[in-house]
Amino acid sequence: MLSYVLRKLMYMPFILLGVIFITFVLFQMSTTPESLAKIQLGEKASARQIYEYLNEKGQVSWTEAGDNKRALLGQGVLDNKRTQFFVAGRLEDMVEKRDDLRERIVDLAREIAEDEAEERAAHAELVGDADKPFRQSDDLKKLKQELGRALKWQLENRIQIRAAILDARRVSQTLMLRQKLSASGLSGPALKQQVTARVAALQGVDAHQVEVKFLAEDLGILQEAGAPPEAIAVAQQAVTDENAAIEKAIADHEAEAVGPDSSGPSFLRADWKACADIRSKLADVEGIEPDLKYTAWPVNFAFYLWDIVTLDFGDTNNRRPVMDVIKEGMWPSLALAIPGFLIAELIGVFFGLFAAMYRQTRVDHVIVVSSILLMSVNAIALIMFGQKFLAADLNYFPITGYAEGFGAMRFLVLPIILYITITFGERVRFNRIVMLDETNQDYVRTARSKGLSENRILFKHILRNTLIPLITRWVVAIPSLYLGSLVLETFFAIPGLGYMTVDAIANSDANVIRAVVVFGSVSFMLAALLSDVLYAVVDPRVKLS
Repeated sequence: MLSYVLRKLMYMPFILLGVIFITFVLFQMSTTPESLAKIQLGEKASARQIYEYLNEKGQVSWTEAGDNKRALLGQGVLDNKRTQFFVAGRLEDMVEKRDDLRERIVDLAREIAEDEAEERAAHAELVGDADKPFRQSDDLKKLKQELGRALKWQLENRIQIRAAILDARRVSQTLMLRQKLSASGLSGPALKQQVTARVAALQGVDAHQVEVKFLAEDLGILQEAGAPPEAIAVAQQAVTDENAAIEKAIADHEAEAVGPDSSGPSFLRADWKACADIRSKLADVEGIEPDLKYTAWPVNFAFYLWDIVTLDFGDTNNRRPVMDVIKEGMWPSLALAIPGFLIAELIGVFFGLFAAMYRQTRVDHVIVVSSILLMSVNAIALIMFGQKFLAADLNYFPITGYAEGFGAMRFLVLPIILYITITFGERVRFNRIVMLDETNQDYVRTARSKGLSENRILFKHILRNTLIPLITRWVVAIPSLYLGSLVLETFFAIPGLGYMTVDAIANSDANVIRAVVVFGSVSFMLAALLSDVLYAVVDPRVKLS
């Protein structure tokens, strides 16, 4: 038997590994690493704190651009609140959305121009005056509304792209200017002040330059869609005006300089020329190197597995350690489940034996009919009935609540009674069928032929042989004991694991759900091993090998 148990224990880690892998896949599909990090760090956590935490957990790794940004943040040169961190997938999403919107806007603009031209021509033919206002069709109005929505989404996309480009340029410009000014002998606070002022001046001009690119893109859309010449002329003028704004911004900074040794603005033209390569490389979001990338799933799974092995399930949505919550909720659940389970099983076995002993008699019929009636009544209806009449009206028990220590008994009596009542019918029916099965066996007829009393046959022979299916039933129920009864705990506000699990599902608290699944898997495997051992104990014919 010992070798069998040891062999089973050796298999269990591999089975558990499969269960953990399934939870890992579901975990990654149900939420994002960033949202989980926010649960651990709080809603006010900065981007840097979130990604430092994910890096520590092995879920992301820093690129060269990310390391440069972190170094500058550590030196206080970059403002942490304004610095964004970009994941490769997020940058790709920006590009994909930009291209899709451009294609959609071009198609809509072309379709609107064609439909409007047709409607105007039809209107002119009808009234004989092409310049007279005409009434747009509903289809044309819908197309223009759709174009308006697409332009709104394009604006949102451009805000993201602008922030990404300016952020990437700021880092590159800061690195270049620090290296340049350090070579000239500047250091310490003076170096930081010079770099900060010059990069801020460059960013102001960069914003104009990025806007030029967007205006040029709009011009291309109009040309591709076949817009009227006057609309194209307006767009071309907007590009020209924005280019002139760049030169004006540089000239304004030079005019504000108080001398050649000014801390920044007087050097703007030289810095602007020096950063030409940076602007060329970071002209669009495609040129930006991501700050970090998600690690490959095998590495991510290894970190995930280590957290489970060390029982580090993180925090709940309320920022409490999951293990602390489970330890607190386990005892109320066990206080409800163990007495209810034991009493219900004793009653079920007793009435099952009683019905089998007096089979096909009035007693048997009463027990069977009562079992069927109780099985037919909805469990929630029974719970509500108990709360309404036994607790609220008659005031025999508290309606809801819980207390520590022995004070919990008065809160648990009614849930336990309801648990026994709800499960009575199904347990008695099962036990009766199992025991009737045994009463027709050869060994029962042999015992009767020996003159043994019915009570001795029933309790010594039949009951022992019915233990195998009963053990199977009991063992299957063991994993659910630590969860208590989800429905009863929820209705009676008992702060057990069942109540906690329902609350976690309702609030998408993934860390709690993960812990419950893992502990449930472990307890089920141990229960299966226990059932095998108990089979061998109660039935000498069963050999564990």
